[in-house]
Amino acid sequence: MTAINRRFFFKGAGVLAGVAGGLETLDAAAQKPGARPRRIIFMVADGMSPSVLPLAEQFSLRVRGKGLLWQALLNRAEARRGWMDMASLDSLVTDSSSASSSWGSGSRIFNGWVNMLPDGTRLTPICDLVRDKGWLTALVTTATVTHATPAGFAASVRRRDDEHLIAEQYLDKVDVILGGGRRFFAPDSRKDAKDLAAAFRAAGYSYAENRQQMQAQAAAAKRMLGLFSPSHVPYTVDHRHNEAAQKLVPTLAEMSGTALSMLEKQNKPFLIQIEGARVDHAAHSNDAAGLLWDQIAFDEAIETVLRFAEGRPDTLVVITSDHGNSNPGLVGMGIEYRQSNACFERLAGIKASFSSISPRLAGTAEYAMDAQQTAGVAGGAPSVARIQELAEQYLGFPFTQEEAEILHRCAAGERKLCVNRQLDSAVGILGQVVGNHTGIHWTGTTHTSDYTLVTALGPGADRFAGFIRNTSVFDTLTDLAGIRFRNPSMDPEKAGKFREAAFTPRLRPDWA
Repeated sequence: MTAINRRFFFKGAGVLAGVAGGLETLDAAAQKPGARPRRIIFMVADGMSPSVLPLAEQFSLRVRGKGLLWQALLNRAEARRGWMDMASLDSLVTDSSSASSSWGSGSRIFNGWVNMLPDGTRLTPICDLVRDKGWLTALVTTATVTHATPAGFAASVRRRDDEHLIAEQYLDKVDVILGGGRRFFAPDSRKDAKDLAAAFRAAGYSYAENRQQMQAQAAAAKRMLGLFSPSHVPYTVDHRHNEAAQKLVPTLAEMSGTALSMLEKQNKPFLIQIEGARVDHAAHSNDAAGLLWDQIAFDEAIETVLRFAEGRPDTLVVITSDHGNSNPGLVGMGIEYRQSNACFERLAGIKASFSSISPRLAGTAEYAMDAQQTAGVAGGAPSVARIQELAEQYLGFPFTQEEAEILHRCAAGERKLCVNRQLDSAVGILGQVVGNHTGIHWTGTTHTSDYTLVTALGPGADRFAGFIRNTSVFDTLTDLAGIRFRNPSMDPEKAGKFREAAFTPRLRPDWA
């Protein structure tokens, strides 16, 4: 082992030091026969392909001087480890709404739906069931709070894009709601002009629109609606380089800590879902730096959760993903791959997400909830020289003349620049060009069928070990909460009869 590898190894192993007490607490509880949790913390790194964790581990060692908690847990006896089959009712490749609904209802459904069978039968989501049992509930996310993954625990709608309807279903069902999506609650941005934020306040929710308000109100509030952006909250890589955003928008770890403290002080059992959503969005954009920084932000939320668990043995922590996305990988670079490390380390110098860079380079909008996409760069395609300037400014390295010319042609609307049809797009071309310098390359721009990694600690953790099916999560969580309930389901053959009649195109069918 080389000196640098030894140094990275010990930094990786030491990351557990600050949460050792929490691990011991959860492990002791897990060993007790028949132990049940009073607190269930379900964490989702949305769109995390299996390849992301080792990439983020090495990236974290280089930019933070320590490895990932999640990676370190994989080598600890306290953690139960498994793989999960996340297929939906109509595809081996799931979208986030079907994935979360499988956990939230125990039934596989069509992609694009939320807790509803193909014949229109509404399924009862898990938040309804635990609330009837006297539990508190919370949803924390870096997406809009009404996005597919949080919705899968608390809503039932025909179209996941109907976030205005999902927002209405949270009232008096979810106690703490923190994330983005203010436009789905504000009268000036809803077609029906309803002031949902006011309705939540009238129902006793504290309302926060920035980090300071959230922190100031959390001590006294029992319920909270915190909406920190009109749409999704900023990517972590952008957040790090924007002082104004740092003051206004809390991190995922900060939102998670606030929600846990609010729930805990009420001395009731609770279920909380915590989602690192922008891992998925960055993967859709083939944005390696954006993805890795948001994976680190998710890991910091894991640390917050494990510190919370210390001294609270009746806590079950589940850490997983809902599907893979675009499957990034570090490829061999240079003679005998000796340039791979140096290329990979260039990622640390990138100062902005592709959602910030690509509109200036290639004329595409960031991943958004709307169908709005810029057909071309305002004022026309940037010159080759301007593209080179932007690369140096935001990425920290220059493009070759050929690469800049290809991006110029892409910005002008030209296609068939790549034989991979998914990558023959503005973000796909940009991802390939940047990959020439960083060594990170992608299979496409959409979800993949990979099994997802599951790590669990605390009472009931053993039920997540081995190979499990997505729908078994609902059965496990309800059983551990003392609930006997089963939603109806439908087999694929019967569901197929509804497919054509039920199909409604999504606003963004390739970005789910």
